[in-house]
Amino acid sequence: MYHFFRKRFGFPPLKSFAYTFLNFRRFSQIILDRFYMYAGGKFGFDIENYHLYQDCAAAEPGFLIFSAHVGSYELAGYTLVATEKRYNALVFSGEAESVMRNRQKMFDETNIRMIPVKDDMSHIFLINSALNDGESVSIPADRVVGDQKTVTCEFFGAPAKFPLGPFLIAAQREIAVLSIHVVKKSPKQYQIFIQQLENKGDDVRERARNLARQYASHIESVLRKYPEQWFNYYEFWDL
Repeated sequence: MYHFFRKRFGFPPLKSFAYTFLNFRRFSQIILDRFYMYAGGKFGFDIENYHLYQDCAAAEPGFLIFSAHVGSYELAGYTLVATEKRYNALVFSGEAESVMRNRQKMFDETNIRMIPVKDDMSHIFLINSALNDGESVSIPADRVVGDQKTVTCEFFGAPAKFPLGPFLIAAQREIAVLSIHVVKKSPKQYQIFIQQLENKGDDVRERARNLARQYASHIESVLRKYPEQWFNYYEFWDL
């Protein structure tokens, strides 16, 4: 995190150390907020461009949502109620069974289904099935795992690798794509940023690259406002 603030934001050493501390502090607060809301607590939400989500949800075709390890995207699952079509969220499957079960119980109230990522790749079939049925699917698109194919984007003034898979799924179908990020503004208030990405290009690869670049640009615009809410705890850039 020190490298992130020092090299990507260009902060001086002391300010970089201070923001590293703020980052850990904010991460702790957000984890507690997740359990607070998980237990039935409430927060206020300001939603930027909510109409973009509503328009996609009201349309017949399925659509994709790209999230990131910025702020607390999980809280969007308790807020963006999917009344017109089911909302499917791709999630890490390594959490305790009781946590997964109780979280799904809460998500049922907002018509959300969790799709756990599994080694047998069965989640890919569930994603395709959901999109074929005209539902929405949420995928974190900022973290490369294993030997995934990547796409390189300019990100905070330096090249960074993003997983190609999520963008290919969208490009192959030419469906609507939203980039959604949720950040903490104050003790009881969160902000949701929504931006629609243009799924255009001469071929699948070009559309995927264009989507990745727009996605990276949207994350950067959010982090310029909330730099302490970047939670990818590894060397994201090749230093």
